[in-house]
Amino acid sequence: MQLSGKTALVTGASSGIGRATALALAAEGCNLALAARRVERLDEVAATCRDKGVRCIAVRTDVRSREECHGFVSGAAESLGPPDILVNNAGYAILDDIAEASMETAEDMMQTNYFGALYCIEAALPHMIERGSGAIVNVASITGLMGYASMGAYGATKAAMVILSEALRSELLQKGIRVSVVCPGTTDTEFFETALAGKMPAASRLALAIPAERVARTIVRAARTGGYRFIVPWTTGLYIRFKEFMPVTAHALFRVVSGWLGGAKR
Repeated sequence: MQLSGKTALVTGASSGIGRATALALAAEGCNLALAARRVERLDEVAATCRDKGVRCIAVRTDVRSREECHGFVSGAAESLGPPDILVNNAGYAILDDIAEASMETAEDMMQTNYFGALYCIEAALPHMIERGSGAIVNVASITGLMGYASMGAYGATKAAMVILSEALRSELLQKGIRVSVVCPGTTDTEFFETALAGKMPAASRLALAIPAERVARTIVRAARTGGYRFIVPWTTGLYIRFKEFMPVTAHALFRVVSGWLGGAKR
């Protein structure tokens, strides 16, 4: 897909990976509709995108609301034209052992991280199917591909994103719509600062945190090429391959690493 002149929708765009993705897409010449709850920060990102010479609107959106997701997509279509690219990035993490976790928080994470994406997809698909083209990029996580202690509830939301992406890809390829899933490792954003604060100081020892801009470049590449799965960084991708080909051995190793991380938070 040639990105210049396309209409791209990005959720969770007020900071971190979402902000970096919005700026990267603007640099490619995409017109943008940005969604998040923090209006002031979202407006700042939108202004920065417009400085790059593209059209950009900011829409205060709580993705937990199906109505607001549909309003975001329909408003973008009215202002900028039908969506060509949808980046489902909105999400957050609270990391706790399952025995200690708040079920209300677990439900809210699923509502935000998974159903928020599903609502936006539901709203955007009619536009894409009608024109026979489009790209959907779902931002999941390596925690959706392998399980660690204290990441169970959060990882389950991202595993749901991975499976949703795989099923959607099978359903939509023949309709000209490509679905990709991007699975970043630990990223240097306030997302992980919030999720890990006081809980897992050893997490940075598991994998060096990567810049949000690196993940954003991968998201742009996913939108352009339509590839299925992108794992960032590549070293983490090797680890996932190891798990897929030697699951029993990998699971034993994961238990050790999970215990290491779990012990680090106490």
